[in-house]
This record gives sequence, structure tokens and C-alpha cells, in this order.
Amino acid sequence: MGQKKMLAHPEQFSRLIDGPERIRESVQISKPITGCPDGITKTVWDVLTRSAQLNPNGQLFGESVNGRHVYTTYREGVEEATIIGSAILASMTKLHSTNKLIGIAGIHSRNYMHTMHGISGFDLTTVPLYHQSKLETLCDIIDNCKLEIIFCENAKRAEGFLSSKTPERLQSMKLLIILDHSTTSQKHDDVEILSFDEFKEIGKRNKRNPIKPKPETIYVICHTSGTTGRPKGVEMSHGSLLAAVSGIFTSWTIAYKWKFGQEDTYFSFLSLAHIYEHLMQTLAIYFGGKIGIYNGNAATLIPQIQALQPTIVSLVPRLLNKLYEAVHNGVAKKGFIARKLFEYAKKTKARQLQNGVLRYDTFFDKIVFKKLKLMLGGKIKVLTTGGAPVTKEVKTFTRYAYGCPLVEGYGQTECSAAGTLTLPWDTTYGNVGGPAPWSQVKLVDVPEKNYLAMNDEGEVCFKGAALMTGYFQDPELTAKTIDSEGWLHTGDIGKWLPTGALQIIDRKNEMFKLCQGDFVSPIQIEAIYANSPLITQIYVTGNTERSFLVGIVVLDLPRFKQLPSVKTLEGKGEAIEVIMEKKEVKDAVIVELNKYAKENGLQTIELIRNVHLTLQEFSEENGLVTSTLKNRRKILEDYFAPQIAKMYKEIESL
Repeated sequence: MGQKKMLAHPEQFSRLIDGPERIRESVQISKPITGCPDGITKTVWDVLTRSAQLNPNGQLFGESVNGRHVYTTYREGVEEATIIGSAILASMTKLHSTNKLIGIAGIHSRNYMHTMHGISGFDLTTVPLYHQSKLETLCDIIDNCKLEIIFCENAKRAEGFLSSKTPERLQSMKLLIILDHSTTSQKHDDVEILSFDEFKEIGKRNKRNPIKPKPETIYVICHTSGTTGRPKGVEMSHGSLLAAVSGIFTSWTIAYKWKFGQEDTYFSFLSLAHIYEHLMQTLAIYFGGKIGIYNGNAATLIPQIQALQPTIVSLVPRLLNKLYEAVHNGVAKKGFIARKLFEYAKKTKARQLQNGVLRYDTFFDKIVFKKLKLMLGGKIKVLTTGGAPVTKEVKTFTRYAYGCPLVEGYGQTECSAAGTLTLPWDTTYGNVGGPAPWSQVKLVDVPEKNYLAMNDEGEVCFKGAALMTGYFQDPELTAKTIDSEGWLHTGDIGKWLPTGALQIIDRKNEMFKLCQGDFVSPIQIEAIYANSPLITQIYVTGNTERSFLVGIVVLDLPRFKQLPSVKTLEGKGEAIEVIMEKKEVKDAVIVELNKYAKENGLQTIELIRNVHLTLQEFSEENGLVTSTLKNRRKILEDYFAPQIAKMYKEIESL
């Protein structure tokens, strides 16, 4: 009960420190931390070797083989990393290479993770190449980083790079190593292709001691999503990542007294192209726990979790949404009594949360929700989420349904993904917690949008040991993002709540994030749609708790009347205002607009899923556009709020 009483404290999340900038820090520590609590562990390589010394025969990385996970021990993990690192150095010598950046492409595996630590342990830098990115995007990263050595998940990935190599493209690429056991007959005069076993033989013949990195050595360069433009390479040092890892460690085990150790298992599902997964894996290794690896088949995600029985699972809101929908679809198929009991249990548990009580030992936990806990293996201690907001309904359900707390982190790749953290037993909604133990947070005036720090509103800025070193080869953008005093400017608008928790309420610029974590630029999207002959104007908007966009569409009436469905209804004497409300007509407009949008370069995530049709123009007179005819977004959002809410209500999926 002690933790529950703490949550009633007026500053349960953060404290305001003296000074005009109104800076806030975590209440869990006396001053922001800068590294691991042991004072010795300074790098990711230190994390691995420390746990290997403490527990050499402990299980480390496990892959599913015939339904059960087969693990490398910590001792074997260090040995594998040493062999791989030695092979990389030998290959660099052969290539006369001085480039310390090493690429890894594809879905992660035991070999991927051993390679990543081999790179780390020899003072080199990993450049992960996201398996879901377009080949063109990956080629841009390879060219920008001038990668010479690239590890590929399989032969197909390697063949994609080889087929893209031209006199103008991928000229730096000299060596491809295939991580799985697939082979390729494709050849290239300028590129050597080796199997993983062949590559390791090089390491065994040229084995040498690791070259210990420094805390300031760049551990990884993670490229942010290219949805809003060209990917940016975020340089994250060993020291910065460990500061973020230590923030979670401190929050959970020192401040909160949660116990983690060798008995814990982390389910590795998220991509190592994102800092979130690096953060959680490194935390699990610091605990001395084991890491069970997802096999890449999304259709069997739940059975994989059940078989592994993890204690820590990190997901993103999109996956929490899918879990929620799967559970409720299953309940809908049950009998009347079972459905009613489930709904009553939900209401009871939600009411307890509203009263600040979070328990997992009630009648409903033992009878109604026990199967949901078993659905995730039955041993879960904590679920984590981040990257985008979670809807109130899903967040509330997740907090009680699976038998463990939900911890949410907020931040960016640029601040190691965890600048703020919710507390494990927090039951409130509408905030992203308080500063992580490493961070200071302040809000900065955004006068053009009337957000003022003196009113506890403004742009969210972070300062502390977990910030990025900078953007790769882009000092100008780095200087725009991290100011001369060391504050990272996020572009998000925040608000301090009376509890000292941070609430995200807006974006400084016009880009926003959908619930799956992707940024979209509505202005760029509108510019494409607006050229469709079917319409004269459009306002595109999104809800950060949903996965898709909707649009307010001002129709070109003569062209609209040419649609077959409109012609048919007009022939029956229907008024045009009535016709515009018909679902089949809206669907026809959406099909027409999205066909045009896709032909002109918009991605699936940028397409609108629902529309409100109108003949009312956006004009300077009605205040919906500026004198230069630019959409006044906030005013449009308020003006069409009922229609926007209706469009989202009409589509049930998240």
C-alpha cells in the first residue's frame, strides 16, 4: 500500500527546481543520474561482460527451434562477439578500410545480436537497416554512411543490395555477410559475399582481444522514420544509452523496489533499428536475464509469447490495440453469461483504477482475467509501451487485464526514447509520467500558438546524459535541435499537470504522430490531394490515438456529379446535400481520391480512410484560411470537430 499512498502526493511525478526556467526533475532521485548505479559499467560492452562474469553459464540469446528456445550462454555470447569483431577487423584490413560504421540489415536473430555486440566490443558503430524500409531508403543510408561491410539477414536481402549497385549507387559496398544459412548464386565483381560460418572462420584465424569502447564512442546510428522526409541518422553513444537504461533501472529497482535478475526473460520483438529495443535489451542484459527472440512470424506472435513465458514484454500501441481487439473479438463469441461477467469485471476494475487502486489478486483477476495472463505466458511482471499515445480505453484495460502493470515511456530517438516514464503503479490517464531519473525537462514558450511556460505550457525540452551526440554529418540540423545550453527541442507541446506529470497536447509544427508511431505531414498530404480534379480544397487531420487519417473535402460540384453513384441518386430525385451524406457516395469519393494520391506518391499510411463532403469553401471571410489561402489548422479542427469525431466513430478499427 505504500506505493499507492505515494501516488496521492501532490508532486508524485516531478519537482520544480529553483530558477526562472521552471525546470522539473524526477522525484525518485535527489539529482539526475548520469550512468549506471554500480559506477563501473560505462559501455554496452561493459554491460555484457559484467553479466558474463557474474553468470557465465546463464542463458543469454535464444531462438525458437521446433517450438522451444535454444540459448547462447553469456560466456558463449562474449566468445561469439569476439570472433565476429575479430573477423570485422581482419576484413577492414583486407579492404584498407578506415570506416568504423558497420551495417546490419533485416530482422534480428541470435547471429544479428552476436554481431551487434561484436561491433560494440571492437570500438565500432552499428548502423541498423530497418527490415520494413524501402530498398531505396536503405540504399540512401548505405551511401550516406559509406558502408563497406554489411551483414544481411538472408540471401534475398543481399541480392536486393547487389541488384541496386550501379556506378552512382552503393559504390562503398565491398562485403556482404549472410546471417542465416541461405545462399545466393548472384555475383558481383566489386562485392564479396560470405556465409556467416565462412566469416566466422576469418575471425577464428585472426582472433584478437576486444578493443574496449569509450563511453563517448558512438554505439549505434539509428535512422528516424522517413515518413516526413529523408531519414536522419541519430548518433547515440554508449554513455547516453546507458544513462537511459539506468533511468529505467533506477525507477524500477531502486526507487520502486521491483526485483529483476537472472530469472527474468525479455521477449525481443521490436526492431533493433529503433533505439527502444536497444534500450530494453541492454536493460535485460544488465539484469543478467535472458532474451527470447521473435521468429518473424506475426501470425504466431501470441503462441510465441506463450511458449517463452517472458517476464518483460515491450510493445507499441498498435500491438496493444491488436491484443485488445483480439480479446474482445474472442469474448464476443462466448455465451451471454460469460459476456456479461466480462463486462462487469471490466467496469469493476476500471472503477478501482479511478480510485487509485491497482491489484491483481481480486476475484475477477483469478476467475475472469486469469486466461488473459496465461495468454501472455503467465509470468509477466511488466508490459512497456512507447512511441505513440495509447487510447484511454486500451490503456485502462491493459493495466489490469494481463496481471501486471503497464509502464509508458515518452521521448524521441534523440533522447534514447525514454525522457519521461510513468510509475509502475500509476492509475491516472492523460499523461506520460514525469522526467526519467536521468532527465531535466522544461517547457519553452511557443507564442505563435499561445503556449507560455509561465502557464505550464510550451515546447517540451530535455537535458541530461541520455541525449544523442548529434545527427550524423549534419551539424546544422543538430544545432537547430539541441541549443547552445544543451536542451533538446522536441517539437511537442506539453503541459504540466498538478501532479507534476507531463501531458502532450500539441505539435509545434504541423507534423503529428499516429498511434502506430509514424509521423505524417498533413500539409504535404493536402498538397497532393488538392490537385485532384474531384475537389477544390481539403483539410486532412488525424487522431494520435488512431492509426489513420480523415479529411474534410470541398467538392468540385460538376466533377462530383459525374460519379456514377451520384448520377444514379440524382436520377432518383435526391438532393445533392442528401447524396453527399450517403456512405456509398463517400466510399466512391475516397476510392477516387486515394487512387489519385497513390499515383502521385502518397504512401498507404498517408491515405485518408473517411471523408466529410461539403460544398462550403474554406475562405478568408469565414476564417478557415489565411490571406495567402493556407489552411488555418487549429480553427478548421475546432470548426469541424463534430464531423471529425463522427468520421472516426464510423470506423471501428483503431
